[in-house]
Amino acid sequence: MNAQVLFSAANYLAMFGWLLLIIQYVGKTKLEFLKKPVFGAWIPVVLSVLYAVVMGLTLAGVLPGSEGSFASIDGVRSLFESDFALLAGWVHYLAFDLFVGTIIARSAQEHGLSVFILLPIWFFTFMFGPVGYLLWRIMRPFLIKNGEEMSA
Repeated sequence: MNAQVLFSAANYLAMFGWLLLIIQYVGKTKLEFLKKPVFGAWIPVVLSVLYAVVMGLTLAGVLPGSEGSFASIDGVRSLFESDFALLAGWVHYLAFDLFVGTIIARSAQEHGLSVFILLPIWFFTFMFGPVGYLLWRIMRPFLIKNGEEMSA
């Protein structure tokens, strides 16, 4: 198992997921066959499986790991000295950021928001995860006029 190959595959899969999310959001009824895989967050699920496999094999000692802990910043730094632990951490980010982008899309689509409003929010979600989600939480009361409380 090659960490670099898995890293590249995970990146391409996440990029494909973001592209599908945008295409599905814009296409709506024209691309109904994509609705379940995109809004059902199937790609984050696949990335989550990769994460679970890499972490499981690393913790079982099948893949090389490293010493460290979550008790200090030095301990966390040590955890990521292994390419496979670093890969798992990166896939964690990819899966969660895409999942959050999907949740934002579902909420926005319910209220008929334009894709042009979502593109900057998705960009920040893709690049800076929590910042994109924070931007969505700050902007949504202004974007959704009926005062309806949303879960995302």
